[in-house]
Amino acid sequence: MRVAFTVVLLVAVAGVAVPAVEYAGVQRSDTAVRDAVDRIVSEARSLATGNSVLPPDAGPARRSVTVEFPTDGLVSAGVERFRVGRLDRPGSSVTPSRSSERADPAATGFTWRVGGGTEHTVVVDGVRIRTAPTERLRVGGETRLTLTLVAVDGRAVVRVR
Repeated sequence: MRVAFTVVLLVAVAGVAVPAVEYAGVQRSDTAVRDAVDRIVSEARSLATGNSVLPPDAGPARRSVTVEFPTDGLVSAGVERFRVGRLDRPGSSVTPSRSSERADPAATGFTWRVGGGTEHTVVVDGVRIRTAPTERLRVGGETRLTLTLVAVDGRAVVRVR
């Protein structure tokens, strides 16, 4: 009887603890991605304010930044999607990085979703951050990104590779 009671008790505890651990892992991963985005934005702003804009073929200013993205594991959820670029969805619920009523139409949106979580978007005003048109960012674990300040259609853009 004691063995059966112990097994039932362990199953009940596991039934409560496992979802709580998964939820905490999703929250931890979302926070880690938000911290990485903040670091990328900070480096991009510093690059844009401290250098002259040059065409992509003229050896523009560049900077490397290493950020840590969560990977799928026991206490964290991996990144399912991560996108950097112009905001394509007007009216979507976003979190502005600065206090502004409306985001600049050319503002940058960082959008991500970790496994088991919801999609998040952070709007960044004041600096255009884009990936190269043919490039997709692959993130996970320690990721080294190269930021390059270039002129695109006469405007300063920080390219992320």
